[in-house]
Amino acid sequence: MTVVVGALVGGAVVVSRIWLNDTARMVDADEAVERFRAQTTVAPATVASAVSTTAPVALATTPAPGVYRYATTGVETIDSLGGTEHAYPAETTLTVTSDGCGALLRWDRLKERYEEFRICATTEGIELQPTGAAYHEFYGVGQRQEIVCDREVLVVPADGAPRDVVPLACTIDEQLWLPEWQVLERTSLVVAGAEVATTHVRMRITDEDQYWERTVVEWWLDEHGLPVRMTTTKESKSPSDLVGDVVYTEVYTADLVSLDPLR
Repeated sequence: MTVVVGALVGGAVVVSRIWLNDTARMVDADEAVERFRAQTTVAPATVASAVSTTAPVALATTPAPGVYRYATTGVETIDSLGGTEHAYPAETTLTVTSDGCGALLRWDRLKERYEEFRICATTEGIELQPTGAAYHEFYGVGQRQEIVCDREVLVVPADGAPRDVVPLACTIDEQLWLPEWQVLERTSLVVAGAEVATTHVRMRITDEDQYWERTVVEWWLDEHGLPVRMTTTKESKSPSDLVGDVVYTEVYTADLVSLDPLR
């Protein structure tokens, strides 16, 4: 994301010092499970106050809470200060916790790189919610930035039908960001020997101004909105007061290892 990387490298750091401090550290499954347990509480059981004679409206359901493991390949790079590269580990984790109308999903690629997004279950299917966050750290300088969009977007339609492109108006820490989402075909993928029905969703950004961004994110989501496969190619150019313009790239593929989360 263009704004994130530009803000980080443009931070108030001493150039002679930050050459020595760039790191890329794995978040292993045990660490993710420990954090999940610390954040999770058991919700009290609810009791119906009356018996309804009206048939309930079917709702989709969000993924079971827990820590999901992904076989991962990928790398992120920046070209400033001689350039640096963070190779992603062979296994990354995505943590699902209950949140509002559905679930908060946090994908830790590294200690220095994670993203958060929210999904909710509705009568229409699974919707991606308007708020999320992204964290990057380079040369020991980290920054979490909040993402806010103008509306939610349907990513797993209950009827299984494709959807036209939906443009969103978003901000990353109040700077404009314009992703477009599209629901494509239904297909199936194999997870731990089992065939899983998925919905293929694409997010694209094509911004060709002075500070450009070209991003394609592909998700294959199960019926609950859990990513079964994720791929990305990203390139962007950002301004920086300290080191001049910065070119950021990211490429990855991540495949779900098991449908059963760690808890």
